[in-house]
Amino acid sequence: MYRKMKKISVLVVLGAAVTALLYSCSDSFLQDEKYDGLGDELVFASDETASAAVIGVYDTFQASPAEYLTKAVFYPANFLTQDYLNIGSDTFFQTFEIPATFGAFNNFWIINYKGIGRANSALQNLQPAVDAGNVSAELGDRLIGECYALRGILYTLQASNFGGVPLVLEPAGGSTDAFAPRNTQEEVFTQVTLDMEEAIKRLPWSYDEANKGRLTKATAYGYLGGAYMWLGQYDKAIAAFEALEGHVELEEDFFDIHAYSNKNGKESLFEIQMYDGAGDLSWGHNDNVTFLQSFCMPNEIANGGGYTAATKVLYDSFEEGDERKRATIIGPGETHPDPLINIKDYPNVQENFGGINTCGTVENPWLGTDGLQGRQGYYDVKAWRNPNVDGWSGPNIFGGQNLIFLRYGEVLLSLAESYHKIGNDAKAMEYVMKIRNRAGLTTTPTGDMMDIIMQEYRHEISGEFSLWWVLRRTGEHVRYLKETFGVTIPNGKDLMPIPQEQIDINPNLTQNPGY
Repeated sequence: MYRKMKKISVLVVLGAAVTALLYSCSDSFLQDEKYDGLGDELVFASDETASAAVIGVYDTFQASPAEYLTKAVFYPANFLTQDYLNIGSDTFFQTFEIPATFGAFNNFWIINYKGIGRANSALQNLQPAVDAGNVSAELGDRLIGECYALRGILYTLQASNFGGVPLVLEPAGGSTDAFAPRNTQEEVFTQVTLDMEEAIKRLPWSYDEANKGRLTKATAYGYLGGAYMWLGQYDKAIAAFEALEGHVELEEDFFDIHAYSNKNGKESLFEIQMYDGAGDLSWGHNDNVTFLQSFCMPNEIANGGGYTAATKVLYDSFEEGDERKRATIIGPGETHPDPLINIKDYPNVQENFGGINTCGTVENPWLGTDGLQGRQGYYDVKAWRNPNVDGWSGPNIFGGQNLIFLRYGEVLLSLAESYHKIGNDAKAMEYVMKIRNRAGLTTTPTGDMMDIIMQEYRHEISGEFSLWWVLRRTGEHVRYLKETFGVTIPNGKDLMPIPQEQIDINPNLTQNPGY
């Protein structure tokens, strides 16, 4: 459950019960089917039960299997950019030869539509529950806003990754065709704008401490602006993004954004809430914790994992004095920049490396002890901030560090891009410099404005959950990879394949070109 958003524990239990009883994920297609025996009149009978049902929509983002947040979101967002390497069985991300049978994307598809189905059911039932006096008007209106925003975010993830996908806007059993064909990418993002506009009408700008982590008006404006950018409607994107001014602000220190102690910080617009508990290698558990850190930590420390490795190219690409570098990537011979992380304290380091307090050494960089090829000795810092996670050697492979999907730093660069796209480079540079100044950079970059903005995206949100999709949204991604890395994207493979299992089930689904 979405534990961090609820102070009263009974609601957590209730939310889990409602989710389990009311919804079951249909692995055979793309949305939920209801169990018989628990009617909507019971689920939406009170403020408490209605709130629990909506918590079930949030729970989508903590879904099992755990690979949802790693292989299905983090992997494409970073490996396709060529700044991160996959070490292990999924090296096809480096060559854009992702198989249509890749199981993580099939799970991604199923889980996202599971959440969409939950949102659709809540949207159908909340207003009647309010009208009947079962749910208070103020709460009901806010919950409706949360469901619109959550559905819009899920469709944003689907369309960013796959392009056009079927638009399902009613619960199972309604008029929606169970074998609906794909809508176009434009149609999906148009629906996202409609959902976010509805959310904006209903959501507050902020919550009290007990409800931190819920979606706000700022969340909806952020995703609304992004959807307008996908549609090429940059004037509308600018209006949406600028509506955030005075309501959201940057962290003064870039390093604080991903600090373990800074959950739901002032820059965060949408953040996946993780439970502050420990987790061992019981892969079937559902503690709402993430194992991303163990994937990103050096194999020498974790005694396993290390499947996500940064590159020397990324390390060398930062300008001198860019404070984002130390908060993004750690190289051979460097101490961890977070005072909570002491490399010398990890048991494997004490046993095998003499208790050094650096990420390997320049002479002997940490390239893994498992024999897997490809590591260069560089690792992601943003995901390595929880001092309680020690990797496969245990006892904690999982941990409770929150995961930020959208933040204000990205929004300001999107504003810069939007102003550039309408021909106002002076205003674009103003927003670029806000980001650069926060990073400790005072020089104004020169050259092609789009190239400047793409490099700022790279250094601002690398190692997070959106970079590849942001680059694809610019329309300059093919040129960017060719000029920056000498990599040619095979025709059509900037989009990920529609999962073959879904095509086998639904004869009206078509595959993306090139697969």
